Order: sequence, then C-alpha cells, then structure tokens
Amino acid sequence: MCWYAAYSKPGSEFKALDYFIKSNINAYVPEFTDLRQWSDRIKKKRTAAISGYVFFELSKFNYDLINVNPFARNVVKAHGSPIKILDKEILLLKESLSCFTKSNSFKYGDYIKIHNGPFKNKKGIVESFNENKITVLLNSIRVRLSLSSSKLSVV
Repeated sequence: MCWYAAYSKPGSEFKALDYFIKSNINAYVPEFTDLRQWSDRIKKKRTAAISGYVFFELSKFNYDLINVNPFARNVVKAHGSPIKILDKEILLLKESLSCFTKSNSFKYGDYIKIHNGPFKNKKGIVESFNENKITVLLNSIRVRLSLSSSKLSVV
C-alpha cells in the first residue's frame, strides 16, 4: 500500500476526504481546530493544515477511482507519474498535528516565537497580554510590538 496526494477544489478538502472514505479508500486530511470569533460567539472550526490537498492510500494506483471524486481535481505528479508518499511521512504528519495546541495563556516574561506575519520566526518576551492584544519585546531587533492576538500565531 502506498500513499498518494490529490489536489482538492478550494475549501473542499473534507468533502473529498468523506467521498474517499465512502468509496472504501483510506484517506487523510491533516487538520487542526481553530477558534473563530464573531461579535456574539466563538466557534470551533475544523481547518485543513495543508489547504488544497487530500492524501489517500491505494495498493495499486487507479486513476478511475480518483477521477470519480467530484471534490478532487488531479493527482500530484512529478515527471508525469504520481508521487508516492512513505507511510512514515504520513505518520509523522499525524503525530505532529496531534500535539498541536493553540494556547492563549500567556503571562509576563514568557518566551515566545512568532509563526506568521512580517516578524515570522522572531523570538521575544511577553510584556503584556489581554484578550485582544499582546505586547512582545523582540530582543534581536530591539523592537516592542503590539499585535492583535486574533491574527497571531505564537508558541
């Protein structure tokens, strides 16, 4: 059995996954739970970690099984042939996402790393934190940042 990847239509990763599962094909979409905030509520939303892709496992590759899925576009190829993905790579992906947590429990003096935005991969110390804003002192460039915590990804 080998793993392969297919492109999915925009925002249809989970629909493609469900279709593969209903067709008795072992499939996987890397996902995490994201908190989305509206003015009146906060909802948990299932989000694809790698948008636009669905992974599936077949003993023998068959284009007819893949092309029947209305939510999958095409198989990911290199030099005209489908790319085979090793089992250990899929397991590594599953394990790394199972340990993912998005925590907003920061306090003064915490050491963090910014994962998105123009200051990606910069490390700093938390000076203050509340529901809407975090202030971080970036020692490497001697800058104090005040960032919106809703659009921030830090560890």
